[in-house]
Amino acid sequence: MLLNKLYTIGKEFFEPIEFQPGVNFIFGKKEVDTDTKESLNGIGKSALLELIDFALLSSFKKNEGKRIYDAKKAGILNGISVVLEFTVDDEVYKIIRPFDTPARIKFSQIDSAPVEYYIEDLKPVLCDLIFKRPDYPGFYSNQWLRKLLPFYIKIQFAKDHKFTNPIKYLKGSSLPELIQYHFYLLNIDNEISHLNYEVQQELKKLGPALDEVSAILNVTYNLKEIPAAENRISNLEIEIEELNRSIDAFKLKKQYKVEESKADKLTSEIKQLWFQNNNDQQKIDNYLESFNLELGFTTSKVKRLYEEFNSLLADNIKKSLDEVIAFRKSLVKSRSEFLKDEIERLKGVISEREAKIEAMDKERSSIYKFLSAQKAIKDLTSAYRSLDDLKTEMNDLKSKITIYQNLSRKKISIEKQEKNIEADLLDFKDKINRQQFEFARVLSGIYHRLYADIKVPSEFVISTNFKTDAKLTVSILESSKMLSTGRNQGRTLIYDLSVLFYSIEKGYKAPRFLIHDGIFNEMDKTHLIELYKYLNEQKADGKEFQYILTLNEEGTLTDNFGEADLLTPEKIADESIKVLTPTKLLFGVDYSV
Repeated sequence: MLLNKLYTIGKEFFEPIEFQPGVNFIFGKKEVDTDTKESLNGIGKSALLELIDFALLSSFKKNEGKRIYDAKKAGILNGISVVLEFTVDDEVYKIIRPFDTPARIKFSQIDSAPVEYYIEDLKPVLCDLIFKRPDYPGFYSNQWLRKLLPFYIKIQFAKDHKFTNPIKYLKGSSLPELIQYHFYLLNIDNEISHLNYEVQQELKKLGPALDEVSAILNVTYNLKEIPAAENRISNLEIEIEELNRSIDAFKLKKQYKVEESKADKLTSEIKQLWFQNNNDQQKIDNYLESFNLELGFTTSKVKRLYEEFNSLLADNIKKSLDEVIAFRKSLVKSRSEFLKDEIERLKGVISEREAKIEAMDKERSSIYKFLSAQKAIKDLTSAYRSLDDLKTEMNDLKSKITIYQNLSRKKISIEKQEKNIEADLLDFKDKINRQQFEFARVLSGIYHRLYADIKVPSEFVISTNFKTDAKLTVSILESSKMLSTGRNQGRTLIYDLSVLFYSIEKGYKAPRFLIHDGIFNEMDKTHLIELYKYLNEQKADGKEFQYILTLNEEGTLTDNFGEADLLTPEKIADESIKVLTPTKLLFGVDYSV
């Protein structure tokens, strides 16, 4: 991929910028009549680079500190679209992205009618077009557009850190993630590094997930350890079983009215039986009293009374009375026998009734005990609520334990996979030794060309380090002489150029441009001359590439260094694809706050 042309439509803020082979300067220049103290910051150099990045589908958010976002917020870019033309494999393409609707982009080959895409649909299309290599042995995803392009487009945002680590080029990405991208950029098989990244991602999720389950158990149930939760589950099962047994004994709440009616009926029947027994007992008592009845007189007394008048009459009366008394005695005897039988019969009936009363009273007592235990419908409802609460707690605990156990099993499985990766990485190191050497050779050539004063050998080493999540360490020029602020920044310059020229040398698909914004701000200016000479030599050697960088006349070229006549401010201005000054701003106005 090479860049061809950048311009705006809706309003032409600047003439179309045409990108050239080799070095492309975007130059901030002083003016003769300008106050020498006036700054060249904020004139639009970085904003121009942001337009390129915007056209290539970078995010467009408030919190990213972009100059073009501020310009849009100020109303300068309303109704404006950015157009970028570029070439991939000798085919020319055009992308049009409006600021008003940045998620809807038009894209096509230069001679075809533009097709509108939503940004998330266009990203994989562009990624495949720019980066996909059918013969690449490792892992590739067409979701990587905005993971790979930032390597080639490095813009200094106000809140971003400086160029301090060439490996950590992507803000917010972990080293395990970045390693897989670097290997792809170097055409090294990244399968194992990608697998390690996925493993580390899973482990990173599992740790907090396990901690969260434990925290929930602690906060919700005051259970600080998993064994305590398991013991609580066992206790809950016992409580639930006991409560179920109690509820079963109650015969369920629907039996209340049935049992109450039954108790009332039994009480009525018992009362009736008691009444009948009482009546029969009264009869028995009366019958027994009748046995004690006497005549109240004797015939002898009657005879003596009548002998005073007539002895014959006295005898006859006595005889008659004796006969009457004998007859009555016979009647009493007969009646006594009858009453004895009746009393025995009544006693039997009473006994049967008492047995019935006893059985009924026992049944009624059981019902009263049942009803008493219920304490009415309200308490049984409470029992069911308690049962439901216990079951809810138990099921929740069980689900949490299940989740914890599943997560623990998964973690153990992934940790085993992690160990397998570590073993495979030992073989991987042997496999990539040749590629490591070939890239190190390219890097060494650039390093010694730009830093001829440093005699320390160059260094590019991929080594295993199982103490880190990445499992691999990529060392780039980490000698003490290259770790000062300026020279550490130079590590990024050298590494990025090495990746660019290595891809050209090996001929695999990758961008053939590199954008650096402000990378020379803190570097020794002697290296700019050497870089300029080196890049011109590469261009003369037939290599197709574009190195796009921003420079300020102030603080960059006023120092006394090297062959200054090779790269004077005037020459840079003449060769620049865009020159900006305090009176010739990119968007024509100063919108900075």
